Amino acid sequence: MMSFIPPKKFRPVFTILLKIPLKFMFIWVKVELPHGFDYKGRYIFMPNHVSLIDSPLMAAYIPQFINALEAKEHFSWPIYGKLVAQWGNIPIDRKSIRASFNSIKEAGQRVNESNSIIVFPEGGRTSNGELMRFKKMPFHLAKEAEVAIIPVGVSGIFSVNPKGTWLLRPGKVLLKLGAPIPVERVKSLSTEELMEETRAKVLDLIEYI
Repeated sequence: MMSFIPPKKFRPVFTILLKIPLKFMFIWVKVELPHGFDYKGRYIFMPNHVSLIDSPLMAAYIPQFINALEAKEHFSWPIYGKLVAQWGNIPIDRKSIRASFNSIKEAGQRVNESNSIIVFPEGGRTSNGELMRFKKMPFHLAKEAEVAIIPVGVSGIFSVNPKGTWLLRPGKVLLKLGAPIPVERVKSLSTEELMEETRAKVLDLIEYI
């Protein structure tokens, strides 16, 4: 279907298709937005990475059309891989620095074309539910693209789908978007300072529910 419909126009239907199975599995998602959230703004969303379903969860509940930087191997999965490719997600090969750089460059072009992007700055899923160290590359992207960062804290999902299993358990998930780190601050801070500030904000958004 998406072969004939531009992804942005298909988004309302796509988000419903993503939400329905979560509700049937008794996974209840609550979303909290920052005051004055600009639904038409350009952002790089940076959430903690906990679960296999993080990307579809973000696509379903973040109230914008977003493209994701997503692990290359996901694009070979049956059905899902084809869907995310048609959606416009960008594969990233975490084993190759050069390939990762090219993916980041493509993501920067998407942002400049007025699409928001989602990047998981830990570079992989946590194995114990704790927030890991951030990688620098997403912050090079933010500075190069000169776009605001929205820190995102996802809580409760480690109980629903921890690393190492495909099983989904019933539970409550909180998706909390923080206030944007404005472009001026993105430009003025060093990459390391921006990385540490964003990580601190994400950590503040994570709740134990």
